[in-house]
Parts: sequence; structure tokens; C-alpha cells
Amino acid sequence: MATLLSIVSVFISNVALPVIQEDLGASAGQAQMILAGYNLMFGLFLVTGGRLGDLYGIKRVFLLGLTLFTAASAVSGFAPGPVSLIGSRAVQGLGAALMIPQVMSFIQVYFTGKERGMALGAYAAVGGFGSTAAQLLGGWLIAADWFGLGWRTIYLLNVPVGLLAIVGTIRILRERIAAAEHDRRLDWTGVVLVTAALSALCFPLTFGNDWGWPWWIFIPLIASPCLAFGFVRHQLRLEKSGRATPLIRPSLFQRRSFSVGNLSILLFYANNAVLFIVMPLFLQRGLGMTPFQSGLVFAPLALGFALTSMKSGEWAAKFGHRTLIAGCFLLEAGYLLFFATDAAFGSNLRGYEWIPAALLAGVAMGLISAPLNFLTLAHVKEDETGQASGVVTSGVEIAYALGTVAGGTLFFSAVGTDTGDVHGLATGTDLSAYLHGVHSAIGLNGLLVIGMLMLIRYLKETKEGVK
Repeated sequence: MATLLSIVSVFISNVALPVIQEDLGASAGQAQMILAGYNLMFGLFLVTGGRLGDLYGIKRVFLLGLTLFTAASAVSGFAPGPVSLIGSRAVQGLGAALMIPQVMSFIQVYFTGKERGMALGAYAAVGGFGSTAAQLLGGWLIAADWFGLGWRTIYLLNVPVGLLAIVGTIRILRERIAAAEHDRRLDWTGVVLVTAALSALCFPLTFGNDWGWPWWIFIPLIASPCLAFGFVRHQLRLEKSGRATPLIRPSLFQRRSFSVGNLSILLFYANNAVLFIVMPLFLQRGLGMTPFQSGLVFAPLALGFALTSMKSGEWAAKFGHRTLIAGCFLLEAGYLLFFATDAAFGSNLRGYEWIPAALLAGVAMGLISAPLNFLTLAHVKEDETGQASGVVTSGVEIAYALGTVAGGTLFFSAVGTDTGDVHGLATGTDLSAYLHGVHSAIGLNGLLVIGMLMLIRYLKETKEGVK
């Protein structure tokens, strides 16, 4: 239930964003932060959440995160304006960051052998199902307009499910013995530094276009790499001294496959986020589709992703980095098909013509996802797998936040920030401007995939790594 809630909350907001923006009168930057705020908080605190579970007990931290997520969902559902929605969505992300690492810990601690494999398979299946179902569920809930609540039901629905999960947690899940008292030291300095570095990067990129890029907005952009450098120095010093466990162990990045793999993960999931924000905006704002109709166009992408990602891990074990290469070339082909479709239909484009390209892109993304994680972790030592997995998962969520910012900036730069009418073109903006915004975003994605292809040669596995 917790995993499903966290996944659905990412994708269901994408399809509802144009309606939310119009209803709350949100600016372009605020609209992006409704999505990016959740992903950023989720990504920032995943490693911290996992560490807290080790220190204070996985059931306790899981229950805290689940309660926080459920309460924030209720606040999101009744948010009176964009600022309050951004804040409650950020708290949702924090709750998800506390509960999701504990899910993997429960599986590792309480399942062994074949049962553990089945549990991990169920975990992956829930993620794929959630990403697919969210597109249609969001559109259907908005169209149904229960009690006149409109888009608010996409967050309020989390409340009864979350309450049921809380009851199940209290009655069913068992606690794991926490770390000894002398081990209960969290690297709070590291948490503050990495949060400050990423916030200094993301907030200017999100609001810069909306505010006309005033001179002072470049100050945090310049400060971001300085803060990141300070974070790295602090982690190195902490690991060398042995006084406490660093938030992220720097020695992990001495393995070329891990460092290059994480860079590839940033490129890949930023690519996904760009497409996931631009498609619903174009289909609803540019072509006048309803949220449910745009969900029908988007669903084949998520479905293709879910189906191939369930098998691509096995293919990675058999074919290694060649699976990644095939997925990248197939993804580039999917993007070319988007361009070809737009060129073929021109002003007669209605949206459903995108379904073949969306399906091809989803299949390609599924071919990349699991093999990329597999090869990134291939040479990580057994006693480092928990922390390494936390770094990878954090990278995914941070990439989603950055990709959302980049995609939204490109799109709104082309079409303007007029909220317009979600059932037709925004005032003063024609279809060609929307197509230009979409093509700019897809062009960026093409460059990101080329970057991945250049990095894949460093992810070639040894026979020992494949085993």
C-alpha cells in the first residue's frame, strides 16, 4: 500500500497539473513546483530515511512516514492556493522518503530464499502497476468530479488507503531491533549541506523564467556547487575519521561502474521526467483533451515501461550492457517517431496519433531501467548494498525533480505562462508554439540519451559482476 501510494502520487499529479494550475491560478513556476517539490523532498531524504530506520527501528520510522504522508494528502486535498499545495506536497515527499526505504528493509529482514524473490517481484510489480494506473485513475477522478471536488480527489483518495495501511502496520508488521545506543548518530551536517546544495540549484531553475531572471536569482545557482563541494569534503572527512557514519560513503564512488552508473541514472530519469510533464501539458492545453483522454494516450507508455522492466533485469544478467544499448537506440527511435507523427498530421493532430510513439518509448525505457540499476550496483560489496541502493533511489527522485524543472522551463518558454483554458488553446498561443515547446523538450531528451550511450562503455561488466 505504501509503495503504491508513493508511486501513484508522482504520476497522478502529472495528468492533473493543467486543471490544478487553472483552478488555483498557479504560475508556471508554481505549477512545476507542485510536481518537483514532492520529487525533490522524496529524493533528498531517502538516504536519511533509510539511516533513521537502521537507528530507531524500521517499523517506527515506516509508521511515522506513512502517517505524515496520509496527513499531508488530506491537506493537499483541501489546499486553498498554490503555495499551500506546494508545501503539503513537499511534506508528502518527506513522508514517502521515510517510509519507502523501510519497505526494502522489511523484505530483506523477514523474507529469505524463494520468498524474498517473490516479495521483490511484488514490489517491482506494484511500481509498474502504479505508474500505469495513475494516468487513467487521475483522469477518471477529475472527470467524475465527486462531490464537486474535481482534482482534489486525487489526493483525498490517499487518506482512507493510508489509514488502512496504518492499521495494518500496527497490527501486522514486526519491529527489527534497532542499532545500539552508541551507533545512533545521524550525519545532520551532511543532511543540511546536501539539502542546501540541491535547493540552491532547483529553486532558481524553477522560478527563474517566471520571474524574468532577476540578477539575484543567479546567486544561489553559483552557491550550489560550492555547497556541494562542502558536502563532499565533509563526507570524506567523516569517513576518514571513523567518528560517525557519513550520509553517503564517498568510497562507493571510487568504483567506476557506480559513479558512471549514477550519472547515467540522472540522465535517464531526467529524460523520463521531461516527457512526463510535457505530454499532459501539450495534450490538454494544446489539443484540448480532457485529463482522462490524455491519460489514455499516456497509458501505453507507462504500460510498455512496466511490461519490459519486469523482464529486462533477466536480460541484463544474460546480455549485460548490450541490453542498455538496445534500449537507448529504441528510445531514440521513439522520439523520432514523435517528430514524424507531428510532421505527418500537422495541424490535424488530435493526440491519439501519439500512441505508437508513446508505446515504443515506454518499451525502450523499460529496457533501460532495470539493466541500468543492475550494472550500477554490479561491483558494490555486499555490506554496502543498502547504502548504495539508497544513493541510486535518491538519484532517481532528484533526476525527476530536475527533469521536471527543465521540461517545464522549455515548454513554458515556448508557449508563455498564460494559464488559459485547459479545454482549448491558451489565449494568444497557437498550436505551432505548443509543438515547438514539445519538440524542444524531446530534442533535449535525445541529447540526454546520446550522453547515456557515451557512458555505457564504462558500465561493461566483468563476468564476476554479472554473476
